[in-house]
Formats: sequence, structure tokens, C-alpha cells
Amino acid sequence: MKPNEKLLDLINALIRVGSVVIVLLLEIALVLVGVVMLHRSAMGVYLLLQVFSVPLIYFMVNKEPRYKLNWVLIIFLLPGGGFLLYFLWGSKREFSWFNRAFRRAEQEIIESVPIRSEVEQRCYDLYPNEAPIGRYLARAGRPAFDNEGVRFFNSGEAMYESLIPDLKAAKKSIHIETFILDKGEIWDELFGILKQKVAEGVEVCMVLDDFGCLKASTPSFRRQVRQAGIHLTFFAPIDKDILHVSFNFRTHQKYLLIDEKIGYCGGINLADEYFDRKRRFGYWKDSATRIEGEAVRSMEAMFLVMWQVCTGERKKLSPLPPKGPSQAEAFVRPFDGGPAKNPDNPVQSLYDMVIARAAEHLYITTPYLVLDRQMTANLIRAAQSGVDVRIMMPGIYDKGYVHAVSRHNFGPLLRSGIRIFEYTPGFLHAKELVADGNLAICGSVNLDFRSLWEHYECGVLFTGGQVVQDIAQDIAQIQAESREITYEEWKHRSVFQKITECVLSLLAPLM
Repeated sequence: MKPNEKLLDLINALIRVGSVVIVLLLEIALVLVGVVMLHRSAMGVYLLLQVFSVPLIYFMVNKEPRYKLNWVLIIFLLPGGGFLLYFLWGSKREFSWFNRAFRRAEQEIIESVPIRSEVEQRCYDLYPNEAPIGRYLARAGRPAFDNEGVRFFNSGEAMYESLIPDLKAAKKSIHIETFILDKGEIWDELFGILKQKVAEGVEVCMVLDDFGCLKASTPSFRRQVRQAGIHLTFFAPIDKDILHVSFNFRTHQKYLLIDEKIGYCGGINLADEYFDRKRRFGYWKDSATRIEGEAVRSMEAMFLVMWQVCTGERKKLSPLPPKGPSQAEAFVRPFDGGPAKNPDNPVQSLYDMVIARAAEHLYITTPYLVLDRQMTANLIRAAQSGVDVRIMMPGIYDKGYVHAVSRHNFGPLLRSGIRIFEYTPGFLHAKELVADGNLAICGSVNLDFRSLWEHYECGVLFTGGQVVQDIAQDIAQIQAESREITYEEWKHRSVFQKITECVLSLLAPLM
């Protein structure tokens, strides 16, 4: 890249980021000035807004109670202004044009993914405790498929060694969706391969989250990608809705799909730190899975829904080839979720059901722990009923304010007997779950409000098979490299730390 292009890219990034910051500051100033003026000059209007804001927010917001109550508290602290803040930052757009379009596209595309009743029934018969979870997801349009080939990767480096040959072997299509893409060694190598595949006639499509890719999404980047013949679109461009900036209304999904036959899914974004090419917070611990066979068709359908909503272009899945009888005893079930599905978001419901049905043990890895009341109650109930519940968290964290809220949430969990560990070598970004030796999840879902309510997320539910054991083994290795947090240690935090955590926890639904 020429020096003048680098300068232009830097200026563009500063303008985009700066414009968002300026608008946010102006919105905050508007709210504060409005509150002061109402209080001084229009006490009747001030009190009227106070009286009506709380019930309006409480009954309009079809959300988890903690989300509602936090906004009610904000309204009490900023009468009138809190009401305005909600519509600027707190409205989660269940009925927005985007989510209406998403539901229409999903209805069109997901119908082309058949539910094989024979596979579903075999899965239910072999794993009866997990059957209610499977039936729920099947009704949500997320069917089970025979495990025709799954590989688990316990790091970005391991995934990369498999991904590159798969990309180079692509014959028909490469579809990519990711939250973060950043310039560096990884993107340079991938871009070279993608350009070559386009030259060979392979269709390459990319959906990038505009906020997550803010640094990389410069004019020169977009121009280079499109000139190479790659079809590129962005989810929720921040400059198109600047008066309602939604840092949490994002696509956090991570797909790498090849020829509708091979699919990668997990927590790994396309940036150097995810592949240990750059150290930011110590060692970056992550994970992903590679899936083959008919299950990839379900992942492809989820990608095409997002593509259609972002571009308006309709793409169809290829005709399904005939499938003979199978006696497989291991199953894969790709799933997704997002604001368009609230309040019955399959991601939230899936995790609640898995936690509630765990009988022996439940091990979870997550970089963030910002839970709603229902999930907290489910985890505590599981531990109190004798289930061995363990949660692995990062010891070196990327966002101090979120980590403070996470630690604030440790208390009730530790008190109920849940064991919490902090990974000491670096930042634990892997999103894994294993329950009772039969069920495992690997995907993009963090245990926080954003993933469970506000982001578009994806993952794969595994029932039976070696991959469940591989994920369990990875979690055991994570625990071996972690430090356990005790309830006594948690209780003896400094007063300043306790106050900071309490204050920040009020903003938990916004994190």
C-alpha cells in the first residue's frame, strides 16, 4: 500500500470513529441539558415524564426482567432523559425493518433445509435426556444431521493448518461471515488465496460486521476486495444509522463455508491475534470446529439469510442429493439466533435448557459472564442439585469494565458451589460447553447480554461422538492451566473494587 493510501485510510478511520464519538457526546449532552431545563423550567412536564416513563419502558420492553429493571433505574436517575436514552441506545429493534426482513428471508431459505425425521428419532432414542433440546431446536428449524466428519480445533493455529488446504481446494463457493477482520499476516495470506479462487471461477462472498471491522474497513480495503471480484457487504453500517448507534446490534457469527460441503464455526475471527501471530493479552486461547456433509447445508442457509438481508440478493441452496440409510450414533445440529427472534431466541433457550437438564456435570468456557436472572438461577439450581458445575474465565482480560461486571456476578455462583477458574496463560476467548459426556457446544456465543439477546450468533450442538470427548479434554486442559477463585477470596475484594463493580453492573444490559 502506498504511503498516501495509508494516510487516507487513517483519516477515513478517524473520521468514521470520530463521527460516532461526536454524535454520542452530543446525545449525552442533549439528555443532560434536557433534564436540567425540565427540572428548572417545566417541573410539571418533568414529573409527568417521570410518572409515565417507567411503566412505558417496563411494559413495552419484552425482555429479561433485569434488563427492564436496569432501564427503570436509569429513568429514575435521569427522568425524561432516561426515556430519551432508551430510544437512542436501549431499543433493540425487534420490529425494525432489518429484523422483519430477516424473518422473511429465514422463512424462505430455511424451508429448503429438510428435517429428516428418521435422523431426529434416532438421536432422541439414543440420547433421551437430550431429546427435549433436540425437539425444541428442530421446531425452530435447526435439524439434526448424522456426524459425517467433525474435527475440533483447540487453537487458531490448528484450525489454520486445516483451513488453508480447504480454501485452496474450493471448486464452487467460499462464503465468509465474521465479526472482526483486521489487516495483518492472516488477512494477507487469505486474500491471496481468495483472489486466486475468484480467478478460477469460484464465487467468494463476505459478510463483515461494520463495527467489528471498523479498523480494516477503509476505502482502499473495500476497493481492493471488490476489484479482486470478491462480493463484499457489511452488516449494520454505523454511518447509515448514526443517530441510533447500536454497538450491540451486530453480527457476531463466524462462518467459513466451502462448496456447501465443509463448514468452520467457532470463536475465531480473522485477525492475527486469533492465530497467535500477535500477542495482545498473553496467549489467545480459542477454538473452532470443522464439519463435513449435509449439516453444512444448514450453516449455508444461515449465511444466505444474512446475505439476503444485507444485500437484497436472493441466493438458493443447491438441490439436495439423495441420501441412503444410516446407522450413525453421533449427531451435529448447527444453530443460530439473534434479535429478530426475541423474546424466544434459540440461543438463550438452548443454553437455559442444557443447563437445566444437566444431570452429572456441566463445564463452560466463556470470556465474559454477564448473566440474566434466569440463567443465574438455572446454574445455581443445577449446582444445588448435585451437578458438578465449573466455569472457566480469562485471567488476562481484554475489557476491564466487562471483567468487573463478570467478577461481580461470581458471588452467588461461588456461594452455591459452582467452581470458577481463571485461565492464567492469557485471554480465554473459546466458547465451549460440555454436559454429562454426551453433549457439547462450540460456537460464537458468550455468556453475556449481548450474545444472548442482542447479537446474531451461531454455533453447533454435538450429541455423542469423539468431538464431545475432544471438547471435554480441551476444557480439562484449560482448567489445569487456570487458577481457581474461592468464595473467601471473592468476599475480600477491596471496597473500591466492590463499589466499582456494583456501579458498572447497573449498565450490564448495555455491555
